[in-house]
Amino acid sequence: MENPIVFDTLNKMDPASITPDHVRGLSLGRVTEEFGTIGLYARAVDTFEQHGLTDNNLVQLAFQLGLALHADDYRTNGHYTDHLMRVTLHMVEDFGITDPNLIAAGPLHDSFEDHPRDLVLALTGEKPATREEAMVLGRRALAALTNEEVVSIIESVTNPPVLEGQNKLDVYTAHTRELVLGSPKGRVLKLADFIDNAGGNHATIGDKQRKLDEKYVRQFRIHKMGLFLPNSLIVGEERQRALHMLSKGHMRALGRLALPPETIAAAS
Repeated sequence: MENPIVFDTLNKMDPASITPDHVRGLSLGRVTEEFGTIGLYARAVDTFEQHGLTDNNLVQLAFQLGLALHADDYRTNGHYTDHLMRVTLHMVEDFGITDPNLIAAGPLHDSFEDHPRDLVLALTGEKPATREEAMVLGRRALAALTNEEVVSIIESVTNPPVLEGQNKLDVYTAHTRELVLGSPKGRVLKLADFIDNAGGNHATIGDKQRKLDEKYVRQFRIHKMGLFLPNSLIVGEERQRALHMLSKGHMRALGRLALPPETIAAAS
């Protein structure tokens, strides 16, 4: 039997014993804190089953490919695949998204930006000489595995390169604004990504937390306004929920930024 994994000082469990019953009904943040990556995976499996996506080949292949591409990636507070799963779950559970193409783009949303060469290697067996070549080949191969719309959604949320002389934050902000205005489906995926990154920044460990707050604080307004656009795919109770999540994350970020940096460092 595998050694028990310790997620916190009070919770020791054999990974094989974690079931959907352990994680059903909990917030995604609490699932992450109490049950880790394995708990998020159990939650995703259960959510897919509840929404009729267990046998959806497109969603399942995209989900597993995303987990494979980022299998060795980590953040300051956990495994990178946690982020991919939470983004996907935010769309399905919190935003009421049922479109398989949009859901499939969730676990792959960072593939072009972070792993273009690995994407090509996984789907074709080829080893591109340059990142530029990998982007072209990866797009073609991923479209063959999924479809053109999935790839277009992923492309819409992929951050553009920052050219010499450009301000990175200005480029990021302009891209977010253009995306929110121009791509209803990309807007949903970017919102899920943003809520997990910015809304969940309270869990980031170390100096990076403040840097991310400074990056994200200007974006909350853009995403909020996007939810009021007439072509918003997030409506009704789901829209209210998304707005509340953004407001909560924004207030937390403003509170942290109001404190001297040394106060945050001492607390962490």
